[in-house]
Amino acid sequence: MLTVKDLEKSFQQVRALQRVTLTVPRGELCGLLGRNGAGKSTLFKIVMGLLAADAGEIAIAGETIHFGEVEYKRRLGYAPETPVFYEYLTGHEFLHFIAAAKAVAPAQRPAEIAKWLAFFELEGKAGELLVHYSHGMRRKISLCAALLGAPTILLLDEATNGLDPESSFRLKEYLSHIIETIEHLCDRLVILEQGRVLRELQRREWDELRQRGSSLEKEFMAIIAASLTARR
Repeated sequence: MLTVKDLEKSFQQVRALQRVTLTVPRGELCGLLGRNGAGKSTLFKIVMGLLAADAGEIAIAGETIHFGEVEYKRRLGYAPETPVFYEYLTGHEFLHFIAAAKAVAPAQRPAEIAKWLAFFELEGKAGELLVHYSHGMRRKISLCAALLGAPTILLLDEATNGLDPESSFRLKEYLSHIIETIEHLCDRLVILEQGRVLRELQRREWDELRQRGSSLEKEFMAIIAASLTARR
C-alpha cells in the first residue's frame, strides 16, 4: 500500500502541491486526472524520489520512505511524460543499464529484457541507437524500462501517449490483468487542481455516468468548472 500524507511543494511563489493526501491499496490501479500544471508530474517525481517535498510523508506498507533511499527507488517503475535517455546507447544497452540500476539479477536480465522488447514489438529495433528512435519508439522503450524488475509501484505519466493503438491496448490489457479485471483500467480516479486533491471518483461512479448518457470527461470538466467558479 502506498500512502501519501500532507505533501507540500513550492517553486518560488508557486505552490505546486498543497497538503496532498491519498492512499493507494495494494493491487489498485489509481489514475490521476488534472489540467496542465495541476501538480500531477510534481507528485510523481516526489513519490519516485526524484524531487524532495517541502513537507509531508510517503510510506509503503506502513514504512516511511526518506528522500534519496536507493533501495526504495529500485522497487519503483516510472515512465515520465517526457523520457530522458542516453542518446548514443542502443535500446538493448539502455535496458541492460536500467536492469543493473534496479538490481535485477544478471542471470535474469536477458530474458526479462527480451520479454518486454517483444511485448512492445521492439525486438527488431533494439540494436539501433536511441537517438534514431521515433517518438512512439521512445515511449515504448521508456515503458520497457519502467516494467523491468517487477516494480512494487508503477507510475505512468501519460501512459499511452505516443503509442500506436495496438500497443496502447496491449499495455491496458497487461495492467488490467495484474489486478484480475479486464473491464476498466482504473479502480479509482483522483482529480488534482492547483496542487490539491479536488475529488475522488470510484469506478462505479463513472459506470453510473455512462448509464445516464454522460461521460467521465464531462464530469471532469464540470468538477473543474465548479472549482474555478468557487474561487472567483
